[in-house]
Amino acid sequence: MDEVKQFIQFKLGLQDYAVEMRCVREIIKPVEVKRLLGAPEFIQGIAKVRDGVVTIVDLRKKFVIPPTDEGEPRIIIFESSEEKEKEKVGLWVDDVVEILESSALEKIPGIIHRGAIQEIIKTEEDIIPVIDVTQLFSHEVVTWLGSDNFEEAIVE
Repeated sequence: MDEVKQFIQFKLGLQDYAVEMRCVREIIKPVEVKRLLGAPEFIQGIAKVRDGVVTIVDLRKKFVIPPTDEGEPRIIIFESSEEKEKEKVGLWVDDVVEILESSALEKIPGIIHRGAIQEIIKTEEDIIPVIDVTQLFSHEVVTWLGSDNFEEAIVE
């Protein structure tokens, strides 16, 4: 029998995506975000959350997804897997739909770039791409956060 995994299903624009539940630290309502000088366009800025600071990322800007007025925006907070210093990164989403449990997972077809997508959840009525948070945040965001030289870290 296939392993059952838990996912958080959310919307970016009108499209549904998911992330593995084990990657998520918490989900919060939108908070005030301070823009950072020199940050790539898709990094909205930083926000104070509880006792720490979280870098907020807007994937709609990174992947050119039009925003929507439907739903209730949320921030899904993850912790980077960097050994030396854990960085908290928040993903701004248009709505959190539900928690899914599924073993109906499919690998990404070989013709599709595997960078941000880990696998696909098959439901009765839809397919939902699962975002690979470690891949997504391991390069640009975490590199930018840990860089001493912003100009070298900014991705064109």
